[in-house]
Amino acid sequence: MRRLLLLFVFCALPLAACAAVLDALEQATDESTAEGKLFRGMNRLRKSFQDLDPSEPHFIGRSVGAQILAMPGYQISDDERLTAYVNRIGHAIVGTNDKVRRPFLDYRFAVLATDEVNAFACPGGLILLSKGLIAKTRSEDELAAVLAHEIAHVTLQHGVAAIQKANLAQAFTYLGAGAAQATMSKEDLDALTDLFDGSIDDIVQTLVTSGYSRESEEQADALGREFLANTGYDPQALARVLGNMQGEGGQGGMFSTHPAPQDRTAALGPPLPFAGDPAAAAARRQRYLAATRG
Repeated sequence: MRRLLLLFVFCALPLAACAAVLDALEQATDESTAEGKLFRGMNRLRKSFQDLDPSEPHFIGRSVGAQILAMPGYQISDDERLTAYVNRIGHAIVGTNDKVRRPFLDYRFAVLATDEVNAFACPGGLILLSKGLIAKTRSEDELAAVLAHEIAHVTLQHGVAAIQKANLAQAFTYLGAGAAQATMSKEDLDALTDLFDGSIDDIVQTLVTSGYSRESEEQADALGREFLANTGYDPQALARVLGNMQGEGGQGGMFSTHPAPQDRTAALGPPLPFAGDPAAAAARRQRYLAATRG
């Protein structure tokens, strides 16, 4: 048996390229056995270095979103008019930008009934923004800037990248448990299982409390500003939003204090050209006030 286990370990890298084979082996083995743990570890290693199947970010995002919504203070708002308005803007940005990554189903936008100033982009196209953040915007263009930034995070797969790192950690958990199963006690195996079960919680906490890296935020700012311009919104609205939020940011989400808003504004560089239409601006203003201040 031990020679067989070692053979599985040494074959992990060649098998990592064979998604169909590893999926089949995972389905054919029992997770409680050494072989089952090893095959699952290999499969998670494969997923750590390859693009996920289009359906996987969707289901991962549902899990992440469900855990965020289960946190105190992050309930969904019952303001149907505001939610419909946010969805209208978000889908306008998605529909007018060819660079937007299309998720497994579609983008979904929801408003959180909290005064906290924040927004979150979950893998698979689920985007959550708070009523507190909406209250801090001053126009439809600025609200669109927030949504464009979050859509850019999904397009750039920043959330998925965090999940993929967790897959790698899970892989070592599975591989270690499988290789040591012959000598580990039941108590040790139970403890290892508990660590694995808590990994999803760790991922959610990382996304909510730590936020994305400076590089990721600047990438989402740049691409989000491009999305704004292509949709017909003022691309300078993103810089104005960041200016509005000085001192408002906290841990995690769009307005994490790392990097600071002023640094992100500087990283955007020179303003993009924008020829505003007064009639269109007036219509946006009327919509914005009716949905957010009515």
